[in-house]
Amino acid sequence: FLSLVIQDCVARGVDVTAGGAHYNFSGVQGVQVANVADSLAAVQRAVFEGHWVTGLEMLDALRVNFAGHEILRQRLINGVPKFGNDDDRVDCFAHQWANRYSDLVGVHPTVRGGSYQPGFYTVSAHVPMGAVVGATPDGRLEGAPLADGGLSPNSGQDVKGPTSVLNSVSKANLSLASNGTLLNMKFLPTFFEGERALANFVSLLRGFSSLHVPHVQFNVVSAQTLREAQLNPAEYRSLVVRVAGYSAYFVELDRNLQDEIIRRTEFA
Repeated sequence: FLSLVIQDCVARGVDVTAGGAHYNFSGVQGVQVANVADSLAAVQRAVFEGHWVTGLEMLDALRVNFAGHEILRQRLINGVPKFGNDDDRVDCFAHQWANRYSDLVGVHPTVRGGSYQPGFYTVSAHVPMGAVVGATPDGRLEGAPLADGGLSPNSGQDVKGPTSVLNSVSKANLSLASNGTLLNMKFLPTFFEGERALANFVSLLRGFSSLHVPHVQFNVVSAQTLREAQLNPAEYRSLVVRVAGYSAYFVELDRNLQDEIIRRTEFA
């Protein structure tokens, strides 16, 4: 049935699963750009520039999940530039890695003879994926969620406002990501209060368009409201949130995913 409604399958006499479709490609997602960029910036700062630790000492700290190395971990979190703040010292790693990934994915044929289209989005996989990834040089502990959305900064690390986030994301050549990208942003409801609120938001939307960022999605809800929904789900059954490429009723989400959405940076 699927082959009947997909262009060229009937004319070619080839099933969609065998390459009969006119547009015969598969999407492969690159995820956690922020974790890669923040980790590489951390290694550069701690090992090669600041000489806080040797490479072997960094590796040892990661292997034991920073046990006995909390001071180092805090320095990696707070003393290293982070993706999402329009800082070229870390953004350079993000766009170099993203561009290289996209170039490599695009040259490989699929088993059906089509092409692979690179993209950057996680849906909600950044939580279960993080559960099986060890500690990383950006200070993230073993098992903790990875950065959400594909192109989103690590939660709480984008401290210079939404325009800086857009600038960081735009530095990669996202036209290469032909299978789509995803950037999550969360705003407090107070952001939309006052006479200038709508005009400010329109300016933000025009800015992301002029920077050629392909996609951004918004949650307009406070962390406090989400915590109350966790405690009293019966009272918040209609609360809808954007997760990562889709919307869902908040109270129906897995608790770990709920917690990750709560941790996302709030712009006021």
